[in-house]
Amino acid sequence: MSEEQLKISDLNLPTLDDIELPLKVKELINLLSKSEVETYLIGGFVRDMVLGNKSLDLDFVVVDKSAIDVAAKIISKIEGNYFLLDEETKTTRVVLKDEMCVNYTFDFTSVAKSKLEDDFLRRDFTFNALAINLQKPDVLIDKFSGLNDLKNKNIKAIKLTNLTDDPLRFIRAFRFAVLLQGCIDKEVLDYIKKNLNQFNSSVSGERIAVELWKILDNDNSFEYMKLMSEVGLLEKIFPELTPMRKVTPNDYHHLWLFDHSVELIKTAEENFSKLPGWAKEELSSSFGHLESPKRKAIVKLGCVFHDVGKPGTWEIKNINGAEKHTFYGHDKLGADIVSKIAERLKFSNAITDLLTKLVRHHLRPFQLSQGNAPISERALYRFFREVGDDIPPLLMLVISDLYATLGPKVTKESLLDGEKLILFLFDEYKKYKAREIEIARKPKLLDGNEIMSITGLKPSPKLGSLMKELDEAIALREITTKDGAQKWVLDRIKK
Repeated sequence: MSEEQLKISDLNLPTLDDIELPLKVKELINLLSKSEVETYLIGGFVRDMVLGNKSLDLDFVVVDKSAIDVAAKIISKIEGNYFLLDEETKTTRVVLKDEMCVNYTFDFTSVAKSKLEDDFLRRDFTFNALAINLQKPDVLIDKFSGLNDLKNKNIKAIKLTNLTDDPLRFIRAFRFAVLLQGCIDKEVLDYIKKNLNQFNSSVSGERIAVELWKILDNDNSFEYMKLMSEVGLLEKIFPELTPMRKVTPNDYHHLWLFDHSVELIKTAEENFSKLPGWAKEELSSSFGHLESPKRKAIVKLGCVFHDVGKPGTWEIKNINGAEKHTFYGHDKLGADIVSKIAERLKFSNAITDLLTKLVRHHLRPFQLSQGNAPISERALYRFFREVGDDIPPLLMLVISDLYATLGPKVTKESLLDGEKLILFLFDEYKKYKAREIEIARKPKLLDGNEIMSITGLKPSPKLGSLMKELDEAIALREITTKDGAQKWVLDRIKK
């Protein structure tokens, strides 16, 4: 192991003073740099500092001093609190009471001076061992040529066996490859492939999800997801995908089902630019209060899952002397399978709902169109109402599926017609949302109490159904006045 100590200022890189950070974070770093305790800032924050990327996770190694004691001393000088994060390693997390620091994490780990080299050696990839001794903040410590690997976009392990110490690192190799748009060292890929049995239930679902979302958040993730499938890691994460390898190409699918589903990530990324500007903005936004995942990342995972129900519903029928592949009900079965996957990976309820809805409804847009007949306003309204705010993610998946379906019976004209339909649905959905906002701003023509008074109905499914039908008629402008609404309700009750 050859250590290189490089002056940050000589490398034309930003120093800790140069980086834009909340005042409280600067104060914390300043306290540590003036402390008598030898302290290193190491890992992801330093790597991202070199890359010029924002990082919210600061990992500190304190030498020959209890991490808890260091945390307690910090909190005595900066408002906040701390708690033990890991009983075995005594890693302690500091939480600063500052709105600007709410998403930052500050983790402290104690290391004996005699074990400091071992702490560097135990890390996963060369660039994740880059460090700064806070008592010498202008010096970058590079023990494993991590800086060179960053420059060459090379994902190289410090020691291959470190990967199996925590098999989550198998996925992290791909996450960093996506981040750098670089290459995973062949030795690392071969090692992952040979040791897939180590990737088992001991790897927590939450941690898998975090890494997976970081991969899919990137706009160029297809190449790396495909590589994950080629080494077998994708199926270790999602064994439910394996039966899809048995489903053959057919008149409409030029690829085997497994390959088709992975291919959708490519077509999702290639065709994203075709979507309306407002939809691209919405799909590029974060889903929920965290920075990751973005909505389009969830769509790309939905792309992988959209046909997961096909193996369980696959039949080959002889119709008029010709073979026909059928998958009746695969949308419903697929949604059930995805719900179980989401539970295993501890996805939030909101993400689970979106994923299952994408799979459950991925056939709907093209079912709206019957031949050359125009789609009725009522059919559009019911489609938009049922899928709700998840229409843009669904239509992103559908256009991805369209361009990944290139069997011998698919023509250029049918692809263009399909794209035209999807873009039409985007436009109609925007109009629908505008109308819904307009209706919501106006007083209701009739509320539930008034309907019960007119009809004598009590709260019941029948009342709920009547109110839903009334809302539909109002939205379609079939009813525009209170008198008209009352007459409609009374007529409906008589039928």
